[in-house]
Amino acid sequence: MDEISPKKSHISDKNVSPFEPNMEEIGSTVSLDLSQDVTNASPVLPLPKEDLTAWIQVFGAFFLNLNTWGLMSAYGQFQTFYQLELLTSQSPSNISWIGSTQAFLMFLTSIIAGPIFDAGYVNTLLWTGSLLTVLGMCLTSICKEYWQVFLTQGIIMGVGFGLMYLPAPAVIAQYFHKRSALAMIMSSTGTAIGGIIYPITFAQLQPRIGFGWATRVLAFIILSTSLVPLAVMKPRIKTSTKRIFIDASAFRDVPYMLLNLGNLFGFMGLNIILYYIQLYALEESSVSPALASYLLVIINASSLIGRLISGLCVDRLGPVNVQTAVVLSSAVLTFCLLAIKNPPGLVVYSALYGISAGPFMGLPSAGVVRISPDPSKFGIRIGMTLAFVGFGVLVSNPIAGALLADRGRWTGLIVWCGGLLAAASVSMAASRIAKVGIKLSSVL
Repeated sequence: MDEISPKKSHISDKNVSPFEPNMEEIGSTVSLDLSQDVTNASPVLPLPKEDLTAWIQVFGAFFLNLNTWGLMSAYGQFQTFYQLELLTSQSPSNISWIGSTQAFLMFLTSIIAGPIFDAGYVNTLLWTGSLLTVLGMCLTSICKEYWQVFLTQGIIMGVGFGLMYLPAPAVIAQYFHKRSALAMIMSSTGTAIGGIIYPITFAQLQPRIGFGWATRVLAFIILSTSLVPLAVMKPRIKTSTKRIFIDASAFRDVPYMLLNLGNLFGFMGLNIILYYIQLYALEESSVSPALASYLLVIINASSLIGRLISGLCVDRLGPVNVQTAVVLSSAVLTFCLLAIKNPPGLVVYSALYGISAGPFMGLPSAGVVRISPDPSKFGIRIGMTLAFVGFGVLVSNPIAGALLADRGRWTGLIVWCGGLLAAASVSMAASRIAKVGIKLSSVL
């Protein structure tokens, strides 16, 4: 016997914590796991204190988000540069495979990183991930051919991202209970800051010092900022149970699987705009190249506002509820893009899109934690979710690029993006209903 398993869900209208046992049912109900020895039983964990040590973990996770999601969200800047200058012989779809593979491997690697994290090897993940990311960026700086960029920026950096990112939400989940979603959304502001710093740095330096040195400067920034989480992040829980890569019980958890489907569609859709907004502005409007290069920055900067606003209410409303609302608004905004062809409209659109997209992209792990009953499996379930999402992210932007090359041009791309976001909102709502019913007052 290795874990106490109450009959009732840990997540209810009263927000019972997965850390806090149901005292009425302890001893009356247990679950058996014949693959593990009784000596590996994990004691019931006390509630986390949410003290200064916990918020230091948020500070460290901020920099992990800066150097993973933040850097990945800046790929739109590279997409445009590659298409217009470095890789002019390649189609938009081919070039987007670089960024999509990077994102896919970040998500897929998380399913391996989850059990490694649960075993307590956080520093191993951080060191390996940081070194691979810096190495990949340095090697990208000397690339001249498509296959070289694909290998360095797509594959090497993608694996580095996956190893480096997962400790961010997984460590926070161990240190917070009542304010776990707030802590995760605050750490995710690193994504917005990275999405501002990296594209601006590249856009300003590339014309002056060239692609090679501009990319190396980004590598130096990654290297220096990666030292912070290496110094401060420590896991609160180290389980001694047998390591597994997949939690088989998760596949029978209908709300969890619907949540995964919503995250899949959501990330498939949201990344399309990040990749193509700059190119859309240059081809479909009278926006100057200088302003077009800052539309991605505007999205990332306004996503910071969205994350901060959602941080004020996410623990009261619930991360799944917030994700459902913001992804629906992102879908509406995306369809509106069909009619936006002027500079002021694109600036306003970018700002509003960032406000709605930011909270969704910052909350998937918080949703998994809120909906999962066993804290010892947080790392595994977060890894499973990210791996599942990764398969969708891999193909979404290449499909968008193929639609762009077809006769439908931008209309097909925008409809594809908006449809994915609408499907995400439906799946998220279904997950919520499956877990807590249709009561609007239920927090999830």
